[in-house]
Amino acid sequence: MIDTSDEDIWYAEGIFLPDGKSFDSERIFVIKCMESKDIQACPGSGKTTTLLAKLAILAKKMPLEDNRGICVLAHTNVAIDEIKNKLGSESDILFNYPNYIGTIQSFVDKFLAIPANIVYYGTRPSKIDNEAHDFEMTKKFNEIKRDRDLFWWLKSTSSRKGITPYELFLNIRIDFINGKIKDNINASRALLADSANEKYVKLFSAKEYLFQNGILHYDDAYSLAFKYLNDFGEILSDTLSERFAFVFIDEMQDTDSHQNEIINEIFDKSKVVVQKFGDVNQSIYDSSVKAETVWDVSDDCLNISGSKRFSNRIADIVKRFCVNKQNVSGNSSIEDIQPTILQFDDDTIEFVLPTFAEIISEHNLGDKINKFKAVGWVGAKKENKITLISYFPNFQKKSQLKKSNFNHLGEYLQKSDVENVNYYRKMIINVLLKVLRLLDIKNEMNSRFFTERSLIQYLNMKDSDFYYEFNLKMGEWCLEIHNKNNIFAELKDFIENDFCPFFETTNLNNIKDLLQNDSFLNGESHQFQHSNIYSDASNIDIEVATVHSVKGETHTATLYLETYYNRGFDIKRSIDYLKKNTDGGVYIQSLKMAYVGMTRPTDLLCIAAHKDSISGNEDFLQNMGWAIKNICNNEQPEEGIKSNYQSTLTK
Repeated sequence: MIDTSDEDIWYAEGIFLPDGKSFDSERIFVIKCMESKDIQACPGSGKTTTLLAKLAILAKKMPLEDNRGICVLAHTNVAIDEIKNKLGSESDILFNYPNYIGTIQSFVDKFLAIPANIVYYGTRPSKIDNEAHDFEMTKKFNEIKRDRDLFWWLKSTSSRKGITPYELFLNIRIDFINGKIKDNINASRALLADSANEKYVKLFSAKEYLFQNGILHYDDAYSLAFKYLNDFGEILSDTLSERFAFVFIDEMQDTDSHQNEIINEIFDKSKVVVQKFGDVNQSIYDSSVKAETVWDVSDDCLNISGSKRFSNRIADIVKRFCVNKQNVSGNSSIEDIQPTILQFDDDTIEFVLPTFAEIISEHNLGDKINKFKAVGWVGAKKENKITLISYFPNFQKKSQLKKSNFNHLGEYLQKSDVENVNYYRKMIINVLLKVLRLLDIKNEMNSRFFTERSLIQYLNMKDSDFYYEFNLKMGEWCLEIHNKNNIFAELKDFIENDFCPFFETTNLNNIKDLLQNDSFLNGESHQFQHSNIYSDASNIDIEVATVHSVKGETHTATLYLETYYNRGFDIKRSIDYLKKNTDGGVYIQSLKMAYVGMTRPTDLLCIAAHKDSISGNEDFLQNMGWAIKNICNNEQPEEGIKSNYQSTLTK
């Protein structure tokens, strides 16, 4: 048993808190707790800092008894980097054996999927990556299109699901435990369950070809992990439970059901202390929000209820939006600004953003180091339905910033909002890897397609002079793209006359389309247009974004925009739920989405809602603590604001 003393707490406070600040009793209790517990923390509570303090204290006490280690699981590499950066030198020991800090995906890959693929298919995966998987499956699909019976089945099955045969084929997943073929790892129903069925055999064979060649989709990693656990679960659980004395999971509410199942199966709680940190009310996922929650928070959970992020007035509002009731208290050092509902109608929706900017100026928030955002659930355009585009016609999702697989060379060379030259290096490497795949050039050392790492190693090993010159060019290219200069022709020439000949390849027909001077790009390096910013005359910049994209962020002021989802408006549904007029999945979804969006601001919270959603609910909302500002016809902003709004759309 590890004891945490007051001296340990003071030590952690000295690392993570400003001078003169200390952890309160709730956080101290969590830091000192050394038994399996769920820790439910409200938004902006400093949950991660509390976890980091615990890790720093444990690191100081290493080696632990029997040389056991600590396992820390997060959901993104950004979160892992944050842990590493905030712990500083204290993190060194935690990133070495017997400890493990990484994403849940990387944990599953390392301890389950990779050894499983070696055991069952005799190959160490060279790539666990969705794009590499889809690239190979696309080639398989082109073969399968010639199989009339199988293609007809794909066509009819996909039609019922409202997708294309190609999309269905890319989403084929193997459920090894139940011997079924599904179109999603969590799908409740199987596409095919009879292993003797000819279609089953062909689809299973297509997936196995990828396994045999060491190319896995992220979902495949979990499929193999469950098979490996099913066959060797007791040995694996004993081994990992002996290695790790503590397992900490951050942002537990973001865990999918299959991830949660693996965590529960692989760690023996009689031997391992498992602590899950998160906020169950923020359980919205990358592209969805579910009514049910994967994380069943225990009744004896520990709570961190005090938010450092927002004022007491905001706390009083947002705690009512908790589907799973929890106490949320605000930060008394932040000025209380009354949350405001902007009530609009069909003719005045264009005044919503200008009015929000006015309110920001009224409270002098533009004088702060600030971030202002207007967020909503649905971004895509829907005919005659309110989405983010209805408020800001130029709205575009930023998914293109994350995309790393394009059809044309010029698309890889676009200036990005990502302020990191390494981003451009990755894009150039990606296009070179695509060239090699299209030309079917594999690493002669292992007969597999190249990865970024293996390509760099290969170039250096085969010709160090070529590699040196390539690195010099890479640095120049990255800088040129960053400075918005066009390198299309130069990189195209390098690929055709240097890179491909290096691999002794002269037939470049398969990359002709990739290297063509595309009509849209005109051979130029186009900048990502950051068109999601509304600016008013007083230089108040408001970014319009989806709720999913701002999860985890902190803003100075946030405007939650009502949008239409699944045959109804989300704010209207939230009001109905809060008034106990209704229940059900989509109402809970609306409440969860609103909770995540409304817990972003420090100072000012506003909602924009259609008059039809507000009408008849005015007294209820005002009693909750909202002010209602009507911007319908009789109280429109001045004409100057409208003209400024319209001019913004042309930027």
